[in-house]
Amino acid sequence: MTVVYNDDTRFEATNTVITLDIYPRKGENLTYSGMKSAIVRWAVQEQLVYNDYNSSNESQPIYMKNLNGYWGCAIDGEKAANPASMLLLVNPDNPDISLYVWIAYKNDYYQDVMQILKSFQPM
Repeated sequence: MTVVYNDDTRFEATNTVITLDIYPRKGENLTYSGMKSAIVRWAVQEQLVYNDYNSSNESQPIYMKNLNGYWGCAIDGEKAANPASMLLLVNPDNPDISLYVWIAYKNDYYQDVMQILKSFQPM
């Protein structure tokens, strides 16, 4: 992937099939249960279209397990007819910092996207 943008408000990297954006935020102090409301607000703001259930028949937004120590909440959908996923990450040991992750991709790359989303680790 090629880094397109990188500062304290946004990181963006892309290649021919995947674009990844990360937006760090401070001061939200999200609880585990508050993450769903936060990611739904972000989905509405970004005009992500999503179904009540994802392709695995899980109610969206979903809490993701096994995220290397992070709490995670995700939504799979589309924007402008392209698949996209949103992930909200919070380190439970430092809930003051949230990472909002947007990943858009071409069809057939969902498994690659899932590997990327599950690779984040607290610093």
